[in-house]
Amino acid sequence: MPSADKISALRGMRDVFSADYAIQRQVQDELEEHLRRHAYMPIDLPILENTELYLRKSGEDIAPRLYEFNFKSRRIALRPEITASLLRAYVEGLQDEPLPLRLQYTGPVFRYEKPQQNRYRQFTMTGAEMLGAGGLMADAEMLYLACAGLEKLGIRRCKLVIGHTEMLKGFLHKLGLRQQLSIFLLRNMENIRKRGLTFVVESLREIYPQLEFTAADLQRPDESGPIASRQLVHALREMSDADAHQAIADLLHSLNIHMDANRDEGEVIDRLLHKIREDPQGPKLRRALDYMQRLSRLAGTPTDVLPPARRLLDEYDQPPQALAAIETLLKNLTLFGGLNAEIQLDFGLNRGLHYYTGLMFEIHCPAENGEDIQLCGGGRYDNLVTLLGGSAPVPALGFAYGIERIAGLLNADGGAHYRPDVYVIPIEDADYPYSFEVARVLRAGDFAVEMCIDRRSVKRSLKYADRRQMPIVILIGETERQRRQMALRDMRNHQEQTVAFDDIQSVVEGLLADHAQR
Repeated sequence: MPSADKISALRGMRDVFSADYAIQRQVQDELEEHLRRHAYMPIDLPILENTELYLRKSGEDIAPRLYEFNFKSRRIALRPEITASLLRAYVEGLQDEPLPLRLQYTGPVFRYEKPQQNRYRQFTMTGAEMLGAGGLMADAEMLYLACAGLEKLGIRRCKLVIGHTEMLKGFLHKLGLRQQLSIFLLRNMENIRKRGLTFVVESLREIYPQLEFTAADLQRPDESGPIASRQLVHALREMSDADAHQAIADLLHSLNIHMDANRDEGEVIDRLLHKIREDPQGPKLRRALDYMQRLSRLAGTPTDVLPPARRLLDEYDQPPQALAAIETLLKNLTLFGGLNAEIQLDFGLNRGLHYYTGLMFEIHCPAENGEDIQLCGGGRYDNLVTLLGGSAPVPALGFAYGIERIAGLLNADGGAHYRPDVYVIPIEDADYPYSFEVARVLRAGDFAVEMCIDRRSVKRSLKYADRRQMPIVILIGETERQRRQMALRDMRNHQEQTVAFDDIQSVVEGLLADHAQR
């Protein structure tokens, strides 16, 4: 009878076998315990949500990455992240809780993205969220918490990359661009560096066809007029109609400029004012893209980045609050005992600038191929609670670890695979009752014990234990059973000793501790 066609796993999905599962589970357990020790209490949330939840949080950009379907006339999606679900749960059931509220979560998420090494379409997030705490001390706690969790796992070569939304958001708000154009620029900040200015300008032309400049034009100085002329135009835009009309008339008279008999001075001034006050999106876009291009280059250590960042803000007449906040944040971090991570600032960082409201950060670690891999990311999003239906504004911030990426990194660095601590081998059928008693005692002591139950020979059983890299084997025959003893073999050096039943827990504990030190 011919065999049926093989059914393969979906692209981007994976089976996690015991060796990988063990280290992934260990990572998850240790991070959850780390968060619990800092008073972050667990919450479990649905995998399925209304699609609207993610569209409202992240905009239409998220739509192509959703696993979405219609069910009984409702748009439903597998969650692509967990923050939105947590804030939805807060709005529905936790608004009466005292604040700040510290919560942690772990679970699978689903994104339809190109699969890469240690990056799948289903992956696991462990994260922490703090609701109801504004201020830079809360920001510092979140940075410390994220870095300390990785340090607890033995990952000490991290790079903490810090950005701040107001370096761009504040500028665009003051510039007065249309909302659609501002949102476009916020979502494309990182593309300036990753995909180039030409890509951003041509994408911008799709939503603003009247754009009159190209990416090449942005490499040349703005020739839209001398500084004094631009300042005069700005001043006229800020005046009332009557004041602006009078200012232009006074200027014309002071320069001894008179209208000829066929031209009405008032009409000429009105037309001039109308032209000056036309919504100048083109020049604003050029100024915004120039600023973004220069901002995206500001990345490096705080010592290297903060001075040129101050000069850039001064040049564009921007307030320095974002830089002051970062300096205070770095000082606050020292109160937590400091970080082993290398700290860098990156003002081209873009983690959803349209909903973050201050701090943004990522944690990277070098991989074997020399490239950095992102293990964690997060930031502050003070507007999301009301955006998702909350009755009052609630400051909020959080981060999430990518469990598979961390486990993959630890595996590459020689992280331990799953294996039992002890393998118990009964030699004859009559030895099984006592062998199971030994196994029960060891399991009660929190050791992982595997029992040989397939009647294979002692030689084959020892070979199996060696291939599975089990550190300890216990052999039980008639003599051991009658004397309530056991033959214990250390598989690292193949030395054997006789151990009394009452001593077995302490002997196994000592041997495993010795193995760990070596």
